[in-house]
Amino acid sequence: MIALPLLLVIPLVMSTLKTALLRAHALPIRWRIDAGGAPPVVRTAGRILTPALLILSAAMYPLLRGIDLFEYYGALLPLNGAIRDAASGAAATTLFLCVLYQIWLLTGQMRIAPSINHRRVIRRCAMAPLTAIFGSVVEEILFRGVVMADLMRIDALGAAGPIAASAFIFAAAHYVRSAKRHWTIAGHLILGLFLSVAFWKTGNLWLAIGLHAGGILMIMGTRPILKYRGPAWLTGASIYPYAGVVGALGLLMMTMMMIG
Repeated sequence: MIALPLLLVIPLVMSTLKTALLRAHALPIRWRIDAGGAPPVVRTAGRILTPALLILSAAMYPLLRGIDLFEYYGALLPLNGAIRDAASGAAATTLFLCVLYQIWLLTGQMRIAPSINHRRVIRRCAMAPLTAIFGSVVEEILFRGVVMADLMRIDALGAAGPIAASAFIFAAAHYVRSAKRHWTIAGHLILGLFLSVAFWKTGNLWLAIGLHAGGILMIMGTRPILKYRGPAWLTGASIYPYAGVVGALGLLMMTMMMIG
C-alpha cells in the first residue's frame, strides 16, 4: 500500500514549512495547520504549497509503482466519452443544487443578500469555474485515482472497503486545516461516498470529476450572494449545503440511483 503513506506526507510537510515560517517571524508555533492572523508570507505559502503537494503526490504515485505517468492517468482519464460523462455529472449536481436553493428561497430558509461589494461578487463568480475545474480534477485524481484505486488492488477488501475508506479519507482531509465547524463532516462523508461510487461504477474519473465540479461551481458561485437563514441542521451552513439533512438525503438518493 503506497497511497496512504504518500498522502500522510502532505500535512507533515505543510506543518513543517508553516512552523519554519512562523519561527522566522518570531511567532509561536501552531499545532494546527492554520494561517489565520499570520503574516502574508505564511498565508501565501500555504495557498501555493497545498495544491503543489497534492499535484506532486498524484504524480509520484504511479512512478513509485513503476508505472508510466501518462499510461496510468491515460487509463483513468480516457478520451472516449470524456465530455459526455463529465458534462452529465456537472449537470446532475448543478440541477440538484439549483432545485435545493430554489426550495430554500421560496420557503424563506435562504435569501439573496450580497455579502461583499458588486465588484468582488463579479470577480469571485468569474473565478468559480476555474476553481471548480482545478479543485475537482486534483481532488478526484488524488482521492479516487490514487487512494481508492490503490485500495482496490487489495482483493480482500472487495468493493465496499475501498469505497468506504476513500469516502472517509476524503472527508477527513477537509479538516486537516483549522475549520470553523466540524459537524459538517457527515456531509463530507456522504459526498465522498457519492463520488467514490461514481468512480467504482464507471471505472474512470470523468463522472466523479463532473459531479464534483458542478457542486463546487454552484457553491462557490452563489456563496457571495446567498445567505442561509434556516436551521443549519436542515439547510446546511455557510458554504456547505450538503451538511444539512435535506442536502445529505438528496446525495444519498443520487448515490443509490447510481448503484441501481
